Amino acid sequence: MSTTIVIFDPANASHAALLPSFADIHIACIGTDHTIATFTPPLNRDRIIQYWEAQAADAVPGRRIIFMALAGDSDGQQQLAGYVVLFRPLTETGPFRGSVEKLLVSPDFRRRGLARKLMDALESEAKARGQTLLTLDTETGSPAELVYPKLGYTQLGIIPNYGVSPVDKRLNPGTFFWKQL
Repeated sequence: MSTTIVIFDPANASHAALLPSFADIHIACIGTDHTIATFTPPLNRDRIIQYWEAQAADAVPGRRIIFMALAGDSDGQQQLAGYVVLFRPLTETGPFRGSVEKLLVSPDFRRRGLARKLMDALESEAKARGQTLLTLDTETGSPAELVYPKLGYTQLGIIPNYGVSPVDKRLNPGTFFWKQL
């Protein structure tokens, strides 16, 4: 199975047709890993699709760049295997800063290096667009917390009571990272 990383183009009908798949991966990651990722159970698929429609709309002016990992099968069909978002909060005082959001890989496609491929593409594009300082956060104690140092990110610190757990609604700490490109 081959995998390609492409930038989501909201004007591309085949890309827009993938928005329900974005929601499905989002739901799978919350359900499988109890990922703190914007929503808590009970999960409403239509509401999560609307969230991704808004993210896609934000891609039009370039505030968000969405990277997709598309996995192709032997019949040439492609399906969404994962994604990550580069948020570009363009300000006059920080045009060089970007934020990594929603690095999510479908449980069906893990352990294939997709997180690294997605982050490599994001970092390359960020640098090309002038975002040379990236920040991100993840749940303290999550598997993702171990991934980012392997990708060259430096832990900045931990904020207690940062996110609501999808398991028991308890407040969990968040770990923040940064990387200079």
